[in-house]
Amino acid sequence: MPKWTHPRCLAMPHWRLAVSTIFLVLTSCSGGQTGMSADSTMTIPPPLTADLDSIQTNIFTPICAGCHSGSNPAAGLNLDAAHSYNDLVNVPSTEEPMLDRVKPGDPADSFLVIHLKNDGDGAPASDIPFVVQWITDGALPGSSSMPMAVESNTGDALQGSSQH
Repeated sequence: MPKWTHPRCLAMPHWRLAVSTIFLVLTSCSGGQTGMSADSTMTIPPPLTADLDSIQTNIFTPICAGCHSGSNPAAGLNLDAAHSYNDLVNVPSTEEPMLDRVKPGDPADSFLVIHLKNDGDGAPASDIPFVVQWITDGALPGSSSMPMAVESNTGDALQGSSQH
């Protein structure tokens, strides 16, 4: 039998084709993420911690802001970095007006926690304890937050937690 007709020889090009195809796919696949292409570096978010900056970076911006941002955000809740604090903390929920979206120190009565536990909307259950702890710790603003001025009993405007 001629060498080129041997069954093993005929199978070899298919094997090489399969391996070449797999290699090509694995080395060129970006998974739809620009951070995974061969000509750029992959960006990995910092680990999730129980503070607003981390929750913003790991949950609100990548998972929630797709629907909750822009000029007409879902439920009137803008979760981009510039607005999330003011739209969440001590603001009544549009779905459950008897509850605040975030009630500092009280995660059980914060609609955000209830919503994440019931619906999630893409946030993994493993992220919820960080949100709960942030609220338990007083739901403090992050570095990118711009807390609205609040009125004191004397009518003076206070910016965030600073006092005049």
